[in-house]
Amino acid sequence: MNIRTKLAIIFGVGLVITLVGLITGICWSLIYQALLYAQLSLTPSSTNYELWKATPIPMYLKVYLFNLTNPDDFTALNGSKPNFVEMGPYVFSEVDYKVNQTWNENGTITYQRKRVWHFEESMSNGSLSDNVTNINAITASVAYALRHKSSGLRGMVDGVMRVIDQKLIITKTVNELLFEGYDDKLLDIARRLNMTEIPFNKFGWFFSRNGSASYDGTFNMLTGSSNLRDLGILKEWNFNDTVSYYPGQCGVVSGTNGDLWPPLPNNETISFFVSDICTSMSVKYDNVTVHEGLTGVRYISDDTILDNGTKVPSRQCYCQGDCVPSGALNISACKWGAPAFISLPHFYLADPSYRENITGMIPDKEKHELSISLEPKTGVPLKVHAQLQLNIMVLHDDVMKLFKNVTTTFVPTLWFTQEATLTSNYASIVKFIIILESLGSVTLFGIAAIGILVLSIGLFLCIRHSLRGEENQILLSQNDFVDGGGINH
Repeated sequence: MNIRTKLAIIFGVGLVITLVGLITGICWSLIYQALLYAQLSLTPSSTNYELWKATPIPMYLKVYLFNLTNPDDFTALNGSKPNFVEMGPYVFSEVDYKVNQTWNENGTITYQRKRVWHFEESMSNGSLSDNVTNINAITASVAYALRHKSSGLRGMVDGVMRVIDQKLIITKTVNELLFEGYDDKLLDIARRLNMTEIPFNKFGWFFSRNGSASYDGTFNMLTGSSNLRDLGILKEWNFNDTVSYYPGQCGVVSGTNGDLWPPLPNNETISFFVSDICTSMSVKYDNVTVHEGLTGVRYISDDTILDNGTKVPSRQCYCQGDCVPSGALNISACKWGAPAFISLPHFYLADPSYRENITGMIPDKEKHELSISLEPKTGVPLKVHAQLQLNIMVLHDDVMKLFKNVTTTFVPTLWFTQEATLTSNYASIVKFIIILESLGSVTLFGIAAIGILVLSIGLFLCIRHSLRGEENQILLSQNDFVDGGGINH
């Protein structure tokens, strides 16, 4: 192979490397966005789908129950207030499975969510056999359902309750109150007479829910296939884009389901739909946070999260029927007519009136605020502390003897927090995805630089070969001059 062929190969290789490096480097941003789009949008083969279809990181449900320490004073006329002592947490590991999936042609997926809980005794402060005293939710629900009925009907029902020895205050184990459920004579009678919407033959706050695919309902969600900013946004719940439990804008199905988020570069607020309360909630930007080397944005609850129009006029549609002070949301229509109201734990950020008739509430920002931290470029949750408190409204009633000495009170029954934290392994994957954009550019322009170096070497060799050629020509010319007798003596 002669020198010209070698130089041609060097220049050809250098030119190809340079062009490939420069062109792909210039276009890398578009290539990266395409790769990111392919992995973040929900498809049967995307990375996000693998993280979404079943909870890949440790997630826990922590339940705290309130024990009524002075049950006799609850209905006494001595002026004492019911006192509640927090018990727990009772910790359950949780795995969420997305089941009965149907991929739709309009860029959505329809599915159900099956939650599976296992009690973690080693992480809990107590056992499932602990006894807890509190309000009988079934008894309170009867008085609430009859609050606008005639005194004759209320008196008749009161008589039935006294005949069957129905109790206003009961003591049950943690397991009975949560998952196992307990029998209630009044519930059995109401079900036989078709006088209640409660679909269960036992009562428990999570009864028939563990492992159920249908309890949370059916979701229809955007996959981000046409716009990544729509990833995870719910379009329908139970095949409707609105719910009948709240009027107007309050009944619109909106936000994500809480476990899959789109990229959120500059969002001041984020919203998520909570099937337990049949509506959406919003949290506001707080600050920047760092977790496992990832910089995220943190969103927290403020005093408008459960407002009913007092502070945010657009939330007036939550003020329906029994309109209550800001800080608790009436979810009775969503919960089979039971007098259920949700708040933040210990009535944190709620109107002070909720704590006036009871003792034992100690609201604390660090313990009781709801917070969600997300990595903004990918929407991956870094830390989640989603917590709510369930309260039962117990009404005073002059006709019904069980409620005659009761002061209308919002009785705290339990609060729970759902916690999930991104592990270091998954954090490393997210880090790689984030740095891939700059890493790709640096690498490709580095390749182009190598190509330029190869061209430079080829140019150097070419110049050197040319100079050697000239030297050889000079030497040959000089030799010819000597050999030809060009020098006279």
